[in-house]
Amino acid sequence: MGLSLVITGAGGFLGRAVARDARERGHEVRTLTRADLDLARDDPAPVLDGVDCVIHLAGSLSGDWADQVRDTLGGTARLIAALQAMALPPRVVLASSIVVYDADAGGVVTEATPLEAAPARRDAYARAKIAQEALLRDSGLRHTILRPGAIMGPGRVWNAHLGPVIGGVLVLMERRGEVPLVSLGDCARAFVLAAEMPGEGRALNILGRDLPTRARFVAAVRQAGWPRHVVRLNWRLLMPLAWGLSPMGDRAPGLLRPTVLRARMRPVRYDIAAAEAALGWAPQDDFDTALARAREGEG
Repeated sequence: MGLSLVITGAGGFLGRAVARDARERGHEVRTLTRADLDLARDDPAPVLDGVDCVIHLAGSLSGDWADQVRDTLGGTARLIAALQAMALPPRVVLASSIVVYDADAGGVVTEATPLEAAPARRDAYARAKIAQEALLRDSGLRHTILRPGAIMGPGRVWNAHLGPVIGGVLVLMERRGEVPLVSLGDCARAFVLAAEMPGEGRALNILGRDLPTRARFVAAVRQAGWPRHVVRLNWRLLMPLAWGLSPMGDRAPGLLRPTVLRARMRPVRYDIAAAEAALGWAPQDDFDTALARAREGEG
């Protein structure tokens, strides 16, 4: 028997894929986009009646801290308040991110890895995801938190774990360590499976099984002729400059802030065993398949 689901942020890259997958699995889906309802401003209560689960994807992927407070945290707080006012609140599946882990974490990142100990030193997006998780954990609502890596799909190939691209030149700051990727289809399926679960307050990493090293990733994308050139620069050489710019705080570029630089470039590996066991989920796309699908939307 299908569930009744509300998907916030349903007009976005991930939201459209989640809605499609949920319908294919026989669920009734109510999609909410900002055009329908702005969670940072509007009361969501009228659309929550009779719902089994809310898949909360709405939030800002960019912008400064003020943008994140308004769009991500404000919207989440308003949704939580509306759910808490219900006699029998539906479950919540929250889209968080792999970025919430401590920048000093090494080795293999699992759900037992500590969360960032100094959120204020991270970029606005990471800070917001850490705070968003805390809002939900403290709410008393039945919930599951999913922490996807960088989502690869049509038109989305690059991510912040590689280094900056300047005029067609990639500044590759680290060759080792896995790039935390997940294909759009695999990620969407994880959210729908989580909505079918009872909501036990767990947080789960959502990543592909075949995670490339940075060196493998760059070699694969260069086969298509872009970026034209790769310049290697060890990210550790930038740390003295980053520390020198620390007094600038948020005004310093992201990769010239010590904790941001370390969080994005440290060579680590990732584990998804908990998500596979809890959700009965198995990523289907290897890296080459995910990359080929992502390239379909380029140009």
